Amino acid sequence: MKYTIDRINGNMAVCEDENGDLVKLMASELPSGVKEGDILKQQDGVWYKDETESSERRQAMKEKLNRLIE
Repeated sequence: MKYTIDRINGNMAVCEDENGDLVKLMASELPSGVKEGDILKQQDGVWYKDETESSERRQAMKEKLNRLIE
């Protein structure tokens, strides 16, 4: 399952899973440098940022915004 970071508040990260459910994670459990909009996955109990999906998601959101303001 993948999770999208919705927001980070202090030591808690609120993430949305693929079903649209919100899940709270301890920010200390996440890789350093993650930010809102990044895609997280877990393997063997360790969270990691999916660089490819995060980048693709950011690009898609950028294109969507550009279409809205054109």
